[in-house]
Amino acid sequence: MDVEKQHAERVRRADPLVAVPDTLPAPGPGEQLVKVKGAVGVAAVSRTDPGSLNAAWGPLVKYTLQPRVATAEAFGDLLAKWQAGISARGDDHALSVTWPSRDTSTVLALARRGFAPTSVIAVRTAGRAPGRPTPLADGYGVRRAVPSDLERMSVLYEQLVAYEAQFGWLRLRPSTARGLRGHLGELLNAGESWCWVAERGGHVAGMMTVEPPSAADWIASLTTASPVAYLGLAFLDPALRGVGVADAMAARVGAHLDAAGVGATLLHYQVANPMSGPFWARQGYRPLLTTWGKHLAAG
Repeated sequence: MDVEKQHAERVRRADPLVAVPDTLPAPGPGEQLVKVKGAVGVAAVSRTDPGSLNAAWGPLVKYTLQPRVATAEAFGDLLAKWQAGISARGDDHALSVTWPSRDTSTVLALARRGFAPTSVIAVRTAGRAPGRPTPLADGYGVRRAVPSDLERMSVLYEQLVAYEAQFGWLRLRPSTARGLRGHLGELLNAGESWCWVAERGGHVAGMMTVEPPSAADWIASLTTASPVAYLGLAFLDPALRGVGVADAMAARVGAHLDAAGVGATLLHYQVANPMSGPFWARQGYRPLLTTWGKHLAAG
């Protein structure tokens, strides 16, 4: 059996929800095939406009590898060959490899070459009920967001990015506030707007936003389940944490997703965020894919 089919079969056994083709896509313009005995990968580089919203989500220059491997040793050799061909360095340069979270038999190769988990794409399949629904106390509420919530939601969005930038991958840039506000405006004014806010005494203190299947094509191909929605934003004012408000928001969103016939909901969270993993696990989400990163700082 060739390496690509062996890789695909192993991943499917580890996690049937991961969509993995039998063969790698052919390298496109600017991409290249990297091969060693027992492993192959497609290498690419992306350069993000520093004035765009995407500039907030990581280093501006990212070298990526789509690997297919038979063993951890072969994976290590592939990583070594790939990195040997990258000489550029800079504070906004990084390597990035996304790997099925449950396919753990070969990931030691990443750790031994200086990579660390940075983010997770988590999945919730239809009907997964939250583990700890909590009735809200008087004065608290969850409702659908409306365009007039934009100002307060933009402030919360900035707080979210600023908090997660502490962990070294996301970046709060001069263009970020403008980009965040524009993105929220698009979500709130979409014909099919799936956005919710949490309130205390009529004051917006939390939010969750979802891209419905009609807007989630860009990520739907990562899983075998369908249709797919994407939960893009979730944040709660720290002053309200611990009283069940976030759980109530997630339960409201989950009920809506199930009623709408969504087969799987995907979201990203930062591995280093001490609250994200436990919270999302409690809501029925679990890791699907893990991105491993390595900074290429100058010097």
